[in-house]
Amino acid sequence: MKKAAKWMLCAAALSALLALDTVITYRVAERQASRATSATAPYRLEAQDPLSQFRLEREQLRARQEAQLNDIIYGDKSDAAAIARAQEQLLSLLSRAEQELTLEGILQGRGFEDAVVSVGERSANVLLRRETVTQRESAVIMELVLRETGLTGGNVKIIPVK
Repeated sequence: MKKAAKWMLCAAALSALLALDTVITYRVAERQASRATSATAPYRLEAQDPLSQFRLEREQLRARQEAQLNDIIYGDKSDAAAIARAQEQLLSLLSRAEQELTLEGILQGRGFEDAVVSVGERSANVLLRRETVTQRESAVIMELVLRETGLTGGNVKIIPVK
């Protein structure tokens, strides 16, 4: 019983982190959209902005995946093996979301104002609102991503987006 309670507590905490990430992402997108309507705004409307669009689609996909896994975990027809696999996948999904949020925050703190990170099981992509990325910037970003995710260098892509 204690093990199940720990799983539930862990899943609830990670779900709360994901919800917080979604709220923050929504507020950032709102702020960017409001800036886009002013004459001095450097961003286009969210629907036309590739980074905002990617961020929104990532959150929508993650919410659907989380809902499907929760349906399995809490479903009446799920057997113990299916529940265990779904719990494992949910924890992995939430862990990747936490890594993305952490990396985006660190990159913002390092001066990369608008970065979107997507972490998969075997790879990561870092999209930056820049025309180019210097070799030094790439090295800093690569080191941060490798340290946070445990991936190898060949599995990390740094992509400048205008």
